[in-house]
Amino acid sequence: MAGEKKRLIGRDGEVYAAAKGALIEGGADAASLNADTYYIVKSVAATGSTLPAGIEPGYVIKGNAGITPAEGDSVIPLNLTKKCDVTNFSIEYSADEIDVTTLCDNERNYRAGFTDATGSIDGVTTLGVSEYLANKFLPIVTQTGETVEVSEINGEPLIVRLVLNKKTAGGDILSYFAPIAITSYNLGAAVDDAQTYTGSFRNTPDDDLKPCLLKEIVAGA
Repeated sequence: MAGEKKRLIGRDGEVYAAAKGALIEGGADAASLNADTYYIVKSVAATGSTLPAGIEPGYVIKGNAGITPAEGDSVIPLNLTKKCDVTNFSIEYSADEIDVTTLCDNERNYRAGFTDATGSIDGVTTLGVSEYLANKFLPIVTQTGETVEVSEINGEPLIVRLVLNKKTAGGDILSYFAPIAITSYNLGAAVDDAQTYTGSFRNTPDDDLKPCLLKEIVAGA
């Protein structure tokens, strides 16, 4: 029903890892943005921009056949990989509490300081899928017969799309995009139970992406 407020459940969500593609600059030869791709806005033309009105550099938009970057506009496509080993994720935002109470006050007064964001991703350890988190702390040596390939520790931040309401769940699509640093990772095995892992993370600065929620309004949702 149009206008109905949907109450989300766990199965409405999903998780993607994202990698930045090559910068796309606007101009006479530019093509329209792919409707199946998300883009980080790198720059917005001072005049004559054809990107969605109100958008600022650092935020994410969804491509659309009606969006063709103009001269001075530029975007970075995100190549998404769905992580089907994940069972749940969480994000927690907090702000420093700064006491600004003076002797003239009758009760304590506080101001909010800098914000911080931490979270976790839990999953079932899956061969060929889950190693990307382990590789943040350990080299991975892959041997096929007499051939060995070594993946050294990857200390680069990870870009994620954490989806609260996915397209196939119905209603407006709600996605959290952020660059994160994996700060801890644990895994193990127990008798008669799935092998699981937990990765903790903290938002980290990125030259292109600012953490943001993207809400895609679906007509008639």
